[in-house]
Amino acid sequence: MGGEFKGAVRPRRMPHARGGQALIEFAVVLPLFLLCLIGALDAGLWAVQTSAEVSAVEQGAMIASSAGSSPTSQTAPDARAVTAAISGRLRTALFGTNVESWCAPDAGGGCAPDAAQRCPSTPVEVQNADGPRVVVVCVSEADPPACTPPPRGRVAPFPPGCEDSPLITVRVVGFVASFVPPGFGPGAGAFELPTNISATTHTLRFAP
Repeated sequence: MGGEFKGAVRPRRMPHARGGQALIEFAVVLPLFLLCLIGALDAGLWAVQTSAEVSAVEQGAMIASSAGSSPTSQTAPDARAVTAAISGRLRTALFGTNVESWCAPDAGGGCAPDAAQRCPSTPVEVQNADGPRVVVVCVSEADPPACTPPPRGRVAPFPPGCEDSPLITVRVVGFVASFVPPGFGPGAGAFELPTNISATTHTLRFAP
């Protein structure tokens, strides 16, 4: 027949169908993109924070090695004095993180003398004591062993190192604020990452 149309009829794709497909693709790709972006930002932030912590700990060890008041002082360094000296540098890099000192306070508000001062060994110990997103500055002192008469065949001083000055350790430990969501990253709990950095040096004490 002259008026008939013969041949296959192909359905035309409607514009709204293409828009729906693009929306689904965007919904799938967006979370992956955001995850990669946040991961890159957090990695850069972690590098800056770690560098600042290492620098602050080294500065704190130098301050603590002078035993606080003077090179001839026999008073153990005060953790609060060391914290005050390095907290500015730490707070600049560790935004969203509280910086505190780790010591038992005395009646005057300073750190009570404690020859057996023990620094927290893990960030979890700090979090249990002071809450989330807190790092503490801890200063501990280890005195050398007492010198004794050397046994036969050994020379004084004995034991070796008994005449050395005490060792001072400054430690920054706790959890720093982070972009990492809960359940991601090493040790991440709720937008925080663990940190534990220390520096050790001999005290600079001289005979008066």
